[in-house]
Amino acid sequence: MKQVIALLVFVCLSAQTYAQYSLSGKVTDISDQPLVGAHVIIKNTYFQTVTDNQGRFRFSGIKRDSYILQTSFVGFETRLDSVVVSGDQNLDLALKESALVTDAVIISAVRATQNTPTTFSTIGKQEIERKNLAQDLPYLLSYQPSVVATSDAGTGVGYTGLRIRGSDITRINVTINGIPLNDPESHAVYWVDIPDFASSVNSLQLQRGVGSSTNGAGAFGASMNLETNTLQVKPSAAISAAAGSFGTYRTSFRAGTGLLNNHWYFEGRGSTIGSDGYIDRASSKLNSFFMQGGYTSAKTLVKAVVFGGNEKTYQAWYGIDAATMKTDRTFNWAGTVFNDDGSMWFYDNQTDNYKQNHYQLHVSHQLSTSLSVNLSGHYTYGRGYYEEYMQDQSFTDYGLSNQYFGRDSMLQGSVYQYFYHDTITQTDLIRRRWLDNHYYGTTWSIRSKHDKTEFILGGGWNKYDDARHYGEITWAEFASGIKPGDPYYNNTGFKTDFNLFLKAGWSPVNDLTVYGDMQYRQIIYKTHGIESHQNNVDINETFQFFNPKLGLSYYTKAGTLYASYGIAHREPIRDDYIDAAPGEKPEPETLGNFELGLRRSDKNLTYAVNYFLMNYHNQLVLTGEINDDGAYIRKNTGKSYRTGVELSGGYKMNSHLELDGNISLMVSNTDYRTANSEGGITEYDDVIISFSPGVVGALQLRIFPVKSLEFDWQLKFVGRQYLDNTGNDALSLDKYTINDMRIGYLLSEQKFGQIELTLLVNNIFNIKYESNGFVYDNSPYYYPQAGINFMAGVTVRF
Repeated sequence: MKQVIALLVFVCLSAQTYAQYSLSGKVTDISDQPLVGAHVIIKNTYFQTVTDNQGRFRFSGIKRDSYILQTSFVGFETRLDSVVVSGDQNLDLALKESALVTDAVIISAVRATQNTPTTFSTIGKQEIERKNLAQDLPYLLSYQPSVVATSDAGTGVGYTGLRIRGSDITRINVTINGIPLNDPESHAVYWVDIPDFASSVNSLQLQRGVGSSTNGAGAFGASMNLETNTLQVKPSAAISAAAGSFGTYRTSFRAGTGLLNNHWYFEGRGSTIGSDGYIDRASSKLNSFFMQGGYTSAKTLVKAVVFGGNEKTYQAWYGIDAATMKTDRTFNWAGTVFNDDGSMWFYDNQTDNYKQNHYQLHVSHQLSTSLSVNLSGHYTYGRGYYEEYMQDQSFTDYGLSNQYFGRDSMLQGSVYQYFYHDTITQTDLIRRRWLDNHYYGTTWSIRSKHDKTEFILGGGWNKYDDARHYGEITWAEFASGIKPGDPYYNNTGFKTDFNLFLKAGWSPVNDLTVYGDMQYRQIIYKTHGIESHQNNVDINETFQFFNPKLGLSYYTKAGTLYASYGIAHREPIRDDYIDAAPGEKPEPETLGNFELGLRRSDKNLTYAVNYFLMNYHNQLVLTGEINDDGAYIRKNTGKSYRTGVELSGGYKMNSHLELDGNISLMVSNTDYRTANSEGGITEYDDVIISFSPGVVGALQLRIFPVKSLEFDWQLKFVGRQYLDNTGNDALSLDKYTINDMRIGYLLSEQKFGQIELTLLVNNIFNIKYESNGFVYDNSPYYYPQAGINFMAGVTVRF
């Protein structure tokens, strides 16, 4: 560590020996009105900034050289300027309004702006691409405030997840181009079903807390909206390849036509990812594609998007017990088959197999300079299964009859009585549990913007149709009365989700914005059929929710000060009904969320500080246990809350050195009731909510010693997390600190385009840690994460 610090100090001091100049300026429209938040980038370097509230920008410490300056702003044509830096320079840059409707209008209804009184952060394409070698999106976001990323296989490839402020993915609303991504029945998002999707993301916004109204399942801890790649005027192509530890690899190819005949454009991408995993047999074979095309004119945009993927992963969701982990951190219980003599072997097809295709069509039209409309339609088709070798399974759990062997008879008086010497009530078998579903609907919005007011009226109607859950036995040691392919359970779910929202902003005086947001949401959910273990699944529920939000934002010299209060409701999911104890019925949840914060983004300094309070009624907390599908079991709890402070900031010391980081300090509390072994109820008052760390922090140091070369040092700290709601330290995850390092080098060749080389070393100090776990039979099970590992990649852009 001392050597690393000495190296950093040497690099920083060496950087000062270069001749340094400043490059500053002002970005306006053709009427000389400043454009606030315009992006200014020095191409072929990693230098970029955003204009301040006067439309000004500044780069300091620039070397003597020739540069290409790129300036862009939504609704305006991108400008490129050739600049020769031989001394301090100040530029005036005027942008022309674009003759084409931009893709940004598609997501404008669900995005927060600088004046929206909610807590959020926006991540651009360049930031996403920094670490995008093979890991899923949760790991690319792991250094954002209050975020904890998890991986079943221990490498960030395969099944991954994230929690924000202690809220898991079932509480996080996720949309792609404004279209809901969360599964309607489970509220989960399975990133493994759309691998390498980050390669097709132009920008991503994380709103923490209730946030602003959006489509799909209500945000109950955070919301995430993703915007896919936007129109590139010029033809382009890129080839990426990466390889590293644990047999991990990624290949990707993307190509776009640019703008054809001033109106049409098309783009496509194909990717494949594979990994053996850190955990034994936790392999992944993932494929995905992305295609989009459209028509754009001065007032109309029509955009079609098709993407999807298929995955085959060896199951790694069984976790590992504490005793085994002491001697073998990579042991995987999945697929274990025990012989009569106590020895074991592993079934080689204990795998999860799933395919998912998404189709979107967006139509946007600019009715006038102040009024625009957007209409979108979508359809998703998902189907797949996971396969398991199961031992000593009861026939009755599969609707089968006991087996009888050794038929014999005995004369009783003058009548023979027949009987069997052997009765078999259980068997080893191989089963597949299937899900086949269709999800479709429409979303829409109307946006009106005037000098002092802005209105967004929007909503959606989405239908989860004929979602069939069924299981089949493909092999059994003993069985009768069932044919291959016959379902041993079969049930179907139907869900309709309708929502209508109105957002309004009013600026009665300069620098002050009053914000209001109202949403009505209706959910109709029905199921029928037989679930595993031959239990009936009979759900017939209708929910009607009203979710109001009110806030203020005020611009000061110190930054934008904001305060808001919002109420959100959330319906129980399918598993909440199925996993409920006999006689219990899950209730819908209510959340009251208060946010108070200050944020500022300046030339060389950006910071944000906010306080939050999330008060719950009937919160469905994770009990720490998992069900047969590996999903966490939830149950309603008593009074509960999460409250805390989040601080984040970044400072550009000069053009060679940047420092940014964040820290979240949170207190969570609940009154929890659970059944005990004596058949009674045990009460836990004022205990920490499961998976809610008190401290989460991140720190990143970026060094640019010479043009196009970058060193990143990243640190992540996560405090203790309890696996259940009993406050028992023995059922918890230890705090951990990990360090990652990234080296990036960008080559610029006029003939061949750009070549970017990247080396990523994760967990550089080989820390042994666990980021996730569960409780079974009052014992903890863990998901160990990989020690030091690396990925190296090359991207060629044309």
